[in-house]
Amino acid sequence: MTVILGYSGLDGSGEFKQAAFPGLTAAENRLFQGLDSAAALIVDDHLVAAVQQERYSGDKSDHRFPVDAIRSCLRIAGLSVSDIDEVRHNFDYGPARIFSLGDPVSRHRYDTVYAPERQTSLLHQHFPELSGLAVRAVDHHHTHALTAAVPSGFDEALVVVLDGMGELHSVSVHLWRSGTLTRLAALDFRSSLGLFYAMLTLHLGFWPNSDEYKVMALAASGDPSRFASAMEQAVVLRAEGRFEVPVLQLNRDSVSKETFAGSRQWLASQGCPGRDGDVTQTHIDLVTAAQRRLEQAITHLVDHWVFRTGVRRVAFAGGVALNCVAIGKLAASGVVDAVYVQPAAGDEGTAVGAALSGADLLRASAGYPALTFLGPDVDSDQVPTDQPYFSASVANAESVAARLLSEGLVVGWAQGRLEFGPRALGNRSILADPRRREMRERVNAAVKFREDFRPLAPAVKSECATRYFSIPAGTNMRHMTVAVPVLPDRAADIPAVVHDDGTARVQQVYAAEHPRFWRILDEFERLTGVGVLMNTSLNVKGQPTARSASEAYRTFDSSSLDVLFIGDRLYAKDSAVPTVLSILDSAIPLRG
Repeated sequence: MTVILGYSGLDGSGEFKQAAFPGLTAAENRLFQGLDSAAALIVDDHLVAAVQQERYSGDKSDHRFPVDAIRSCLRIAGLSVSDIDEVRHNFDYGPARIFSLGDPVSRHRYDTVYAPERQTSLLHQHFPELSGLAVRAVDHHHTHALTAAVPSGFDEALVVVLDGMGELHSVSVHLWRSGTLTRLAALDFRSSLGLFYAMLTLHLGFWPNSDEYKVMALAASGDPSRFASAMEQAVVLRAEGRFEVPVLQLNRDSVSKETFAGSRQWLASQGCPGRDGDVTQTHIDLVTAAQRRLEQAITHLVDHWVFRTGVRRVAFAGGVALNCVAIGKLAASGVVDAVYVQPAAGDEGTAVGAALSGADLLRASAGYPALTFLGPDVDSDQVPTDQPYFSASVANAESVAARLLSEGLVVGWAQGRLEFGPRALGNRSILADPRRREMRERVNAAVKFREDFRPLAPAVKSECATRYFSIPAGTNMRHMTVAVPVLPDRAADIPAVVHDDGTARVQQVYAAEHPRFWRILDEFERLTGVGVLMNTSLNVKGQPTARSASEAYRTFDSSSLDVLFIGDRLYAKDSAVPTVLSILDSAIPLRG
């Protein structure tokens, strides 16, 4: 048996920035390398567990050494620390050390955060049993690329990595063929679409490296022409599929480089001041133009490499790959024939990539799980015994949940193993009726406590997906990673999950892969004629998705969720009890 541990995160990175650059805002302090620490375990070339550290610490995008996540992976696999044969990390700053010698701050950051030997020191500190092992550093973009190539299902594909920055690169293109990954091209930080979008996020008063999806949501509602000329200056397309982001080079001094001060000043000079209050139409028009330019840059890059190689299937990873609108437009453009996006496309996914770097890639590809249920089981701890709500063990829980949803209740659904990555795919989900437009407002405001412009995603039975959505052929829609148009004659049937631009970030659910969740959709369709449900993560604003039974219960208790299922046990608020009892007492046979 061969056991490979991979992990991500740069412990001390955030702390270094705060100490070296005092006086920055909380949002500016979010701009640092090494967020999203996680652990992944590969046993005999099979991925058996992957867990984010934030799911234990409660600190979203936690960057600290993932000691809890590592222990969780070992528990899931039934292994001990001493069973680990190799440990691999998602950054290799060794070859880039020379670029850190220019000034004292950079040298100190390298020595205390980036140096590969620091990871071995941290490993031995937390796991003395592994004192005989050294951590192997792996190139950051290589780890990203492996997480796209291996599970894509493609025997040949272009693999595109788009992120803020690895050690030196922000864009890379690879050829995946018969289990071998070959890099074709790479662009450095001056071409970073991830940093470009983080800068916009900060300029709009949100948190970079966290709230980019809010900017993407706002971009559905603006006029792209108003700032089109400015964005063409900000992101310049070059020959051979390349592009540059000159606006990032306006940050001259060390503080500006840490805060994008020069870039933000330039945006203000173009007619869009930073946000100090409500989001205005000017802000929305700016991000709409920026989103359009990002889409053009991605298509420009991919179109070139499709032409050069003749390969028309593309797999994506890196945080920018979570821009589901851009990916959806590329998938429908005719430039490519098939698209796969790694669902854990951010740096948490590179924990898996680090582990994969030591595996047989063909064997790993053949055994890679279709869905991301790689974390601990929901029953790893318990709900308080003195909890005050109505509770009952329910037979045919899927049918009962579907009936509650058809009656307009908002339902928490916590089952089985935890999802890895940012999307809840039906094991830690909040579900609601998509036929009611007010459900979007209710879930955003009263359940999730978040902005009302935020879209909510649809889960749909695979059998009827094309009845509601225009899905490009060859596009993997299992993981809520691609936004596609809602068919105009069906939008009125599911208004709660249709975004302002007429699209939806779809999750296609297959009975063979996800039977319990599929049965809820199937029963809901039998009751209502609609095979779609609203699906969002089981958490409230500012908190990671619930990991355990007790966390799922706390989300239920602290929000306006009507009902929660943990396994086959139901919990109901007082206002929901009459409906629950009516359904449980119904003489109509329950399916399932």
